[in-house]
Amino acid sequence: MSHCTTFSMSFQDKRTLFRALRTLGYQPENVVWTEYKNMFSKELMIGGTVLGKLLTGFKDGIHVYFEETKDGLIPYFESHDLSPGLLRQRSASLLSEIREGYLQGTVEALRDSIVAAGGTVTVSEEKSGQVISYVLTIGTDARKLRISMNEQGTVEEAVEGVLGRSCAELTEGIEQKLSSPSELERTWTHEYNATVEDQQIQILRLY
Repeated sequence: MSHCTTFSMSFQDKRTLFRALRTLGYQPENVVWTEYKNMFSKELMIGGTVLGKLLTGFKDGIHVYFEETKDGLIPYFESHDLSPGLLRQRSASLLSEIREGYLQGTVEALRDSIVAAGGTVTVSEEKSGQVISYVLTIGTDARKLRISMNEQGTVEEAVEGVLGRSCAELTEGIEQKLSSPSELERTWTHEYNATVEDQQIQILRLY
């Protein structure tokens, strides 16, 4: 193994998130969103605070909107009809679904970039309990990138068979979309210090 990285997922790429919401049936839009102190104020449209043009979606009677911050796009859930307790319960389920869709979109983007750069890659999906994993096998040998995420949104990357700096470059695009740099906890192995660079990942770096 070249390195193993763990971090808490955050939504860093608006385009990938938009596509994930569309695939999941949230009817995403970029709209001007106004926050109100209570439903009475919202119905009368008085005393609201304009948060800006935000990415929004709607599913199962729940509105979701994402506020852009320095730490990424932060999701908020709102419903006119559900009790606070039921809203929290259903929002947790929707957030888990959105995370999985966003992770899948991120993996597919990496796959497409490798193929566009002239490489070959296969992707397999695995589920074990509350953990979903994607395994990218690059080329015809044992070079692999495994990305796993649990229900709480903790992501673990494990790279195998990729030598030298190419190891970190392979996962850079994934990490930029899934986490802020301060969240990363990386463990290196002896393979990272190898002097022979992986040629297929070199192609990806130049793309």
